[in-house]
Amino acid sequence: MVKCCRCEEFIENEKMNGFWGQEEDTKPICNKCLKKIHDLDGKDIEIRNRIEKWLSEENISFNEVNEPKNVFHFLLQDIGPLKMRIEVFQDKNNLDVITGFMTFLSKELTFNLYRFSEEQKEEFKKKVDDFLSTLRVDYRTGIRVGYEIISERGHYGAKYFIRTKQEDLDKEKFLKILNMTKETGLKSDEFLSQTLTNQ
Repeated sequence: MVKCCRCEEFIENEKMNGFWGQEEDTKPICNKCLKKIHDLDGKDIEIRNRIEKWLSEENISFNEVNEPKNVFHFLLQDIGPLKMRIEVFQDKNNLDVITGFMTFLSKELTFNLYRFSEEQKEEFKKKVDDFLSTLRVDYRTGIRVGYEIISERGHYGAKYFIRTKQEDLDKEKFLKILNMTKETGLKSDEFLSQTLTNQ
């Protein structure tokens, strides 16, 4: 007999329900544990189902994006005063849950940036980097914050994201992360506007 990969109890042949896990590392699982994973009221349900349930309970509209490299990928629409698009996803190669957004400069601010000398552009990037670094969260909370300065098709902006271990994520922490993300979006928008307008 083999052991279930979750409860570690021996599985009798008639109680085995197949295998669980990523394709290259599947393990046997019993009927009882598989039911828990797919049961929306169960304690050990799959993280994707939990997040989908929490979003529905809070009446947050979202779409599911088909992204092959992710386990799941939700796009939350019109969040906060800025009508932000917040993304929540889980990479197949890293099972942390990532919540984040990208913000780009307006055409007017992009035009201001193009008028900068190379020295002014470097100074601006440093200011953005310093500002974003102040938004980090104490690692002891289990919430890790990251950021990147980005440039796509001539548009400048920033990418902000929060990583959380899936086993540490409950509804209260998830909603807290969404609020942190919204607040960061507002602060970032205000900071970018003030910094470029005052240059």
